[in-house]
Amino acid sequence: MKHLLALVALTVTLVASAQEKILIGQSAPLTGPAAAAGTAFVGGARLYIDQVNRAGGVKGRLVELRTLDDMYVPERAAANAKTLVDAGAISLFGFVNTPASVAGAQVAVENRVPFIAPATGVSSLRQPGNDYVFNVRSSFKDETSHIVSHLQVLGIKRIGFFSLEIPESKVMFDHMGGLLGKGGQKFFTAVNQPPGKVDLKKAAEELKPKEVQAIVMFCPGKMCADLVGEIRKQGGAPTFYTISSAGDVFGELAAQGVSIAVTQVMPYPWTVGAFPIVAKYQQAMKAADDTRIGYWSLEGYISAQVLVEGLRRINGTPSRASMLAAMQNLGHLNLGGFDLTIDQNDRSGSHFTDLTLARSGGKYIR
Repeated sequence: MKHLLALVALTVTLVASAQEKILIGQSAPLTGPAAAAGTAFVGGARLYIDQVNRAGGVKGRLVELRTLDDMYVPERAAANAKTLVDAGAISLFGFVNTPASVAGAQVAVENRVPFIAPATGVSSLRQPGNDYVFNVRSSFKDETSHIVSHLQVLGIKRIGFFSLEIPESKVMFDHMGGLLGKGGQKFFTAVNQPPGKVDLKKAAEELKPKEVQAIVMFCPGKMCADLVGEIRKQGGAPTFYTISSAGDVFGELAAQGVSIAVTQVMPYPWTVGAFPIVAKYQQAMKAADDTRIGYWSLEGYISAQVLVEGLRRINGTPSRASMLAAMQNLGHLNLGGFDLTIDQNDRSGSHFTDLTLARSGGKYIR
């Protein structure tokens, strides 16, 4: 009889556990100017989480990714974060773009909620004291370091720099300038303009388009694309460089023969190469009958895998505190060739970068 009662109790516990869900909160631009990146990241994350749930979830609990639209407005991202925290989310995850991530991280820290895999390389979320922030993608410093190395290998001397007058731009300018200085170089031209007073015609003139050999752009993607067009109007034909967060906005220019190099923080998603995780991603996309393979989708897929790994390492009942402890002790992860490290002392995640050339249709070549 005792054995029967124990079996019944165990069955009830397992059923109850299976009915419970682990709530994860996310804010992303599902509409607005960054909707393409937002929907792709969310789609990739859901792709992996759906796989996990079909296999029974995490320790008998299904994972619910609740995503709210912030329309690329940081104030909405902050409000979404608060709504999700109030709803009981044990972690915030995958906020897409820098303004939303910075806004969401502040809410997470104030409420002691783990903030996992923000889709940004911004320096402020990698500073000491961000005890609740766990990065997956490489930093903007990693990306710009790759650009400087490439320019130095090519022997390019006359390098221009364009950015908006925001704190992160100053960090990148100083970082790249320091790297160039080690080789006895400095920027040939540099233009910084206030966000609300951008004059791309003037910027192009000051960059000396007919003399400069390469221009590094640290600005929103559409603005970068417009600057490229203005420089071409003024007779310039340099090679243009920008970072992954600029987005897939260079297709039309690339089709016209413009050389635009874009750093990436994820493996090349169209061929497997040295990364078995890309093969798994491609197989999952095929099974979902989704042909929209791309960097943002792959980042969502990989980031969700890190999230789930944290959930699997929770001791006891899933909570904000137990999730925080699990993330602080993840250590080194090799996700099908994609390496990253997350622990109490290192929340930087991956340092992987690659350099690609933009092509039409939102695609790239290596």
